[in-house]
Amino acid sequence: MSDVKIFKYKTNLARKMSAPGGVTIDAALAAADGAVEGHREAAMQALDRTLTELEAACAARTAEPIYDQAASLLDMAGFFDTGPFHQAVFSLCEVSDRMAGAWDWPSVEVHVRALRLILREDCRESANSIVLLEGLAAIRRRALGAVTDATT
Repeated sequence: MSDVKIFKYKTNLARKMSAPGGVTIDAALAAADGAVEGHREAAMQALDRTLTELEAACAARTAEPIYDQAASLLDMAGFFDTGPFHQAVFSLCEVSDRMAGAWDWPSVEVHVRALRLILREDCRESANSIVLLEGLAAIRRRALGAVTDATT
């Protein structure tokens, strides 16, 4: 019988991972945040364009694109610190998702107008945005409650 030889091979990645130095997690996260933040202006313009399309769909009472446009806004807003905007568009997604077939246009329009106001304030929390979010929460509770009542 022959003796078995075991070779311990260390990959290039393993050598690099065990080498001293490099970037700390905090530094890497800060660099990534800085890189993303560099795209904020372009993202805000994209939010504005999508919101304009959403406003047009509301004006035309075209239900089909509402959820998809709201979801697109939610996706874009999620990459940046958009606080109240993100919360308001999430509320619109919930409301529009539950309205299949029976649209309550005033609820949708109030959400869209609130989104426009929050976007004009650069998506920062303010006394106005707090009041708007409280109103949207009441609309969402009413809309979701109506859907629950209709199914029981």
